[in-house]
Amino acid sequence: MPPVLDGKYTSGQKKGFLFREKRRAPFLPVSLIILALIILGFSLINPIQQITNINPQNITVPPPTSTATPLPRPTDVHGGHIVFTCTRGSYNQICMINADGTGFRQLTNDTTNSYYPALSPEGDSVVYASNRNGRFDLFMLTLATSQISQLTYSIGNVVSPSFSPDGKQIVFVNHAGDSPSALWLTDRSGRNPHVLYAAPKDVVGAAWSPDGNIIAFAMSTAVRFAYQIFLLDVKNPNSARQITQGRSDIGGSLAWSPDGKSLLIFAGPVDGRRIFRLDLANGAFTPLTFDGNSASAYYSTDGQYIVYNSIRNSTDANLYIMRADGHSTRQLTRDSEPDWQPEWGW
Repeated sequence: MPPVLDGKYTSGQKKGFLFREKRRAPFLPVSLIILALIILGFSLINPIQQITNINPQNITVPPPTSTATPLPRPTDVHGGHIVFTCTRGSYNQICMINADGTGFRQLTNDTTNSYYPALSPEGDSVVYASNRNGRFDLFMLTLATSQISQLTYSIGNVVSPSFSPDGKQIVFVNHAGDSPSALWLTDRSGRNPHVLYAAPKDVVGAAWSPDGNIIAFAMSTAVRFAYQIFLLDVKNPNSARQITQGRSDIGGSLAWSPDGKSLLIFAGPVDGRRIFRLDLANGAFTPLTFDGNSASAYYSTDGQYIVYNSIRNSTDANLYIMRADGHSTRQLTRDSEPDWQPEWGW
């Protein structure tokens, strides 16, 4: 069959002549053009992007992010735990309750007295003073197992323990021998108990500041059952300075605000104590309660609420919670025997 050109047959023509007469512009095969475009496209891509964006399973991969800081645990009026001294029968025991009033637990059940409970910063254990072996020593109760271990051994009469913010040390008040009660220090396991500050008069309460640098304590004055508040630099134990002036009716318990700017104290006549906030910057006293006989106030860990013991609706103390400004008070415990010395923690 002769060659076909434009749909018509030709005859007597050489094939070479035919293509010379009707030759088209030279062209590249389509496959080569496509290949060139693909190579060009890849050459414009950053090589690092090519590697990091490879995802053969076609799964959406989120961009890398820095490690998130865990959010603080909730500590509103319905969060956290409160440990306290609870008188039950002939003895004082250690009890615990949720901040919403549920989950009451009696942690000790001894035929001896236990006082001054303090929760560890982690909320996993409670340290307290007990005379279960004779004189008052420090004991620690692990909440998960209810195991009790003794921390100090016949070093005097020990009260008012307070954990350092990192939980590694405990400051406490100890009355040893004929000297006035002093501030002592030990590590968490009870090793190396020693005097931190040999006070000129009896110390009755102590509390470690949130930043770990200062210990606040209450020390006796010439008036019975009245104390003044002092601050002590942990790194310079000879630096104790008095920060309260003009009052001779301050009680012996105290607690720091979470921001370290104030202390909770109580003051007033013996049968009419009130809770005050003591501003450390200017020494101002702000009353927070106005009725009942109240003492031993302690902040929630977020600083929004305060728990304290008060005698107002019966002849025995019960626990109450109020907002940090003194408003919206509600009763937490309603036992027929005293509940007192509360401390709020995780």
